[in-house]
Amino acid sequence: MQNFTENPYIIRCLYVNPGKEPEVQYLNGTEAQMEDMVHGKIASNGIDEGVCVIHNAFSDVLQMPENRTIFNETFYGPMIVVSFDAFGNIISLSDEDMEYFSGLLALPKAE
Repeated sequence: MQNFTENPYIIRCLYVNPGKEPEVQYLNGTEAQMEDMVHGKIASNGIDEGVCVIHNAFSDVLQMPENRTIFNETFYGPMIVVSFDAFGNIISLSDEDMEYFSGLLALPKAE
């Protein structure tokens, strides 16, 4: 598998919409692209060491549908899961983080 972390201009992330399975997406790192993906102004919340969720800053005011709860924090509307470096720049999720968060954010299996 190609190592996407070597290209700082393409950021591999997880894109998660309410009621849908997480999907791998590629960002060009622009705020405009991320705003399109989350349907408005962006905000970010750290959820793990070096990992954050980018989401709509006004999701509560806009009454967006509930998406996922991660470590006791509930997010609404579409969200993007990315890594960040020591300087706060967003970077691609590592293979390990991609696998972990894909599983964590997967929809519950129907019985």
